[in-house]
Amino acid sequence: MKINCHCHIFSLDCVPLEFRKRFVLDVKNSVHRFIHRLLRIILPNDSNLQAWIDLLDLSISEIAHRLVQEMDEAGMDISTPLMMDMEFCKGFGGGATKSFQVQANETIEAVESVNRKYGRTRLYPFIAADPNREGVVDIVIDALKGGVFKGVHPVKSPKGGSQAAFHGVKIYPVMGFTPDDKRLYPIYEYCMDSGIPITAHCENGGIPGLDDYYHLAHPKYWGIVLNDFPGLKLNLAHNDRTGSPWQPVIADLIMRYPNVYTDCSYDTEMMFIPRKYFRSIKQMLNTPKIQDRLLYGTDWYMGRCFWTEKSYLKWFTTYSRRIPWCRVEFTGEEIKRMTEDQGEIYRGGDKENDGRQSREIPGVQLKNIEMRAGIVVSTQGAGSRKLPFPK
Repeated sequence: MKINCHCHIFSLDCVPLEFRKRFVLDVKNSVHRFIHRLLRIILPNDSNLQAWIDLLDLSISEIAHRLVQEMDEAGMDISTPLMMDMEFCKGFGGGATKSFQVQANETIEAVESVNRKYGRTRLYPFIAADPNREGVVDIVIDALKGGVFKGVHPVKSPKGGSQAAFHGVKIYPVMGFTPDDKRLYPIYEYCMDSGIPITAHCENGGIPGLDDYYHLAHPKYWGIVLNDFPGLKLNLAHNDRTGSPWQPVIADLIMRYPNVYTDCSYDTEMMFIPRKYFRSIKQMLNTPKIQDRLLYGTDWYMGRCFWTEKSYLKWFTTYSRRIPWCRVEFTGEEIKRMTEDQGEIYRGGDKENDGRQSREIPGVQLKNIEMRAGIVVSTQGAGSRKLPFPK
């Protein structure tokens, strides 16, 4: 079962208006709309850039269905779309976004529509957590339990019954906070005790125009968090840049803690320095412990102007070995380890909803695992801890 552990389905109106204005993405602006129409005329019909522009006008539900179409073309079974809370983005002044409540409602409706259409679970959504949002702890924990806002209801399982509305948490520090913000600690405790995964932006880059805030995503802050929550299931997404000072810190956290991962989502290095990039990925896939913690992700549709879901995967399976100045070949076992084995551990088995047979998790005895909110977690040595959280 192939799993994309990093993608998005939020619509453009979830992004601060100042960002949309600065980068000619305000679809309500007549000048911006004219430029978009002009580009559609100029660009070839099958260009990736035109496909990305077309997504700008779509709703969350329409984007979700488009994602699954591309997943099918790529042979991808499940994806985990990550919400973004940009209302308090310091770099763009915050505000002027679709309300978080509406985004959450529309995300759940989109996921339910997709899963119902296919008769099995295709999308496992993650809810965003920003400590600057009033009541963020209650909002996030309620969402993970299937309750959150008025109008949000537990997603109906295609096989009957219900499941948690959201299956994980997204942390994006570049909005203007650090991961060790104590206001997030109750969420970390709940996630650790419940085996719920967190995906965190961990790259010295990201959304353009936020250069002054990239440093807030440094993995050193997660070292502080993991000291208090050593069992936290955490994906330090993007793995920063090849050879950067951040990468050894990420690797160290993976080696020291049992549930820390990273992913290979949205990395243009595969196009510009393919040999260096793919040799680094191959080395990770052959390094003990780290080889079991590298997740596959694409960051769709953020990089849709460069890749489709299918072509992103082909960079690993085909292009990396065919490019004359690269010549890095991944074995079938290495691709499987990244796209299937690790994704299964991170997302957790859900045999009933997937309509497929779950697989034994290497290195974990079945008597020590159980299902919590659709995630496989180890119960060996588990225990609830109470920490002195600030009011």
